[in-house]
Amino acid sequence: MKQAGSRHGRFPLAVLVHAGRVGLFCAIVLLIHAEHRRFSRRQAQAPQNIELADVQSLFPQAAALKASEERPGAIVLDAEQQELGYVLLSSPESDAIVGYSGATTSLLAFDRDDHMLGIRVLRSGDTVEHAAKVRSDERFASDFKGLSWRAGRAATQVDAVSGATLTSLAVIEGVATKLNGERPSLRFPAQIELKNVRELYPDAARLVASDQQPGFSDVFNAEGKHIGSLLRTSPAADQELGYQGPSDSLLAFDDAGKATRFVVRQSYDNQPYVGYVRDEASFQAILSGVTLSELASLDPKQAEIEGVSGATMTSMAVIRGLSKAARSSLEPPAQKAAKQFIRTRDVGTLLVLAAACVVGFTRLRGSRVARTVFQLLVLVYLGFINGDMLSQALLVGWAQSGLPWEVAPGLLLLSGAALALPVLTKRQIYCQQVCPFGAAQQLIHGRFKSRSATLQRWAMRLSWLPGVLLAVVVATAMFHWDIRLTSLEPFDAFSLGIAGAATTIIAIAGLITSAFVPMAYCRYGCPTGAMLNFLRFNSRSHEITSRDILAIVLVVGAALRFWLGS
Repeated sequence: MKQAGSRHGRFPLAVLVHAGRVGLFCAIVLLIHAEHRRFSRRQAQAPQNIELADVQSLFPQAAALKASEERPGAIVLDAEQQELGYVLLSSPESDAIVGYSGATTSLLAFDRDDHMLGIRVLRSGDTVEHAAKVRSDERFASDFKGLSWRAGRAATQVDAVSGATLTSLAVIEGVATKLNGERPSLRFPAQIELKNVRELYPDAARLVASDQQPGFSDVFNAEGKHIGSLLRTSPAADQELGYQGPSDSLLAFDDAGKATRFVVRQSYDNQPYVGYVRDEASFQAILSGVTLSELASLDPKQAEIEGVSGATMTSMAVIRGLSKAARSSLEPPAQKAAKQFIRTRDVGTLLVLAAACVVGFTRLRGSRVARTVFQLLVLVYLGFINGDMLSQALLVGWAQSGLPWEVAPGLLLLSGAALALPVLTKRQIYCQQVCPFGAAQQLIHGRFKSRSATLQRWAMRLSWLPGVLLAVVVATAMFHWDIRLTSLEPFDAFSLGIAGAATTIIAIAGLITSAFVPMAYCRYGCPTGAMLNFLRFNSRSHEITSRDILAIVLVVGAALRFWLGS
């Protein structure tokens, strides 16, 4: 009774001390995030020039690049100074999209008609192996080919790269974010004003852009009644040139979907020519009663449309522009196939996590058959199929760049459970039930009758190793050392074909040792396991240990690095 009372009396102290441990962990995460933001700002201040060598992988005939005020990115020229197309970076729009452990910047190539020729991954905060897997996959890059700006935004025809799923999904999301909606017009940046609309609808009081059809807007009167729709040609037709440049036109449709009349809102052509087009009633009548689909398929030559006398080039460019805008507006709405893939894989991950909680918190924990079946499931599905594992490279990447809610919500929730359950339940569910490498060690455990006492003693001498590795991880994050954090752990070995030599060696050595020393890697070599054990609330949580001292040293060191580096 006295001992029980003593334990009960230590409980408040244990809660207080352990809250301090959680606070130290959070402090390290926040310092890594703050340092990375400062580092990123400094990097962003440096010019992000597009290198010709990178462009030549997408434009083999590229000989030079030049800036343009009319297009985003850089224009690509051949040896004869003829324009081949243009390229642009997915950054900075893609900087907030995290794949496996960081953001990825891609080079996007377009032809002169705004259709994609392909992409090239330039820089990635993910592992070198995952980024290399995406770069070397010719199918992945070519799947973007032919997509227009709007279709490129959806990337519906692009599948993730096997073995580098999260990195490739982040690339797809980066392209989608960069091309979110229509390409902004640099030639006609001003929004449509009501005075422009009232040339077509005198009673217009409100204009609402359509979410389904780019370039389309619904027109309402003062009473809120829908009185028609409006098609704007810019930016879809910004490359349809008249005498001196493009024109931005507005075409009105009635509630029956029939065109009524159009106006030229702005133009780079001379005013006399534009005025002729605006005033010519017979030219207006050409499109009267035409539906959007008919306009989209309109070929001015086949229809034998004649331009306005004295302004032929300007008027024909207006007609071509209206037809091109109609085609753009009829492209299928964005349906992100990648999102469906994400949902499928994430549901599987969450089901495995739920099963782990059932096995870990019920009597099934004592069933050898149930444990073995579940360990095989974890090994195959989370390890080889999904690759959803908690690691230092992953946690550092998230601490630096943010959480991948869109790309990997299942892995994110799995990681959240792995961090929270030890604190709240005293159970180390992740290491004991969910970790694929832990499952592999458990499957090996007991298969060999002999155990090596010598190997056991040598393994115990490495009990300091996880702490040292954690210190290396924090220092790497704070000082931006060029160290591959994936090389410190064996988890990338599950990604067959991309695992580095160091990762593979650690995995093989860990499994061999675990055959003679139960759970050898988990007990004596895993920094992620040591971190989770640090967060686990237990009967000795009221005591200050060497792990606490190490955590305090890491927080102080990281804080000094951040303050002195300001």
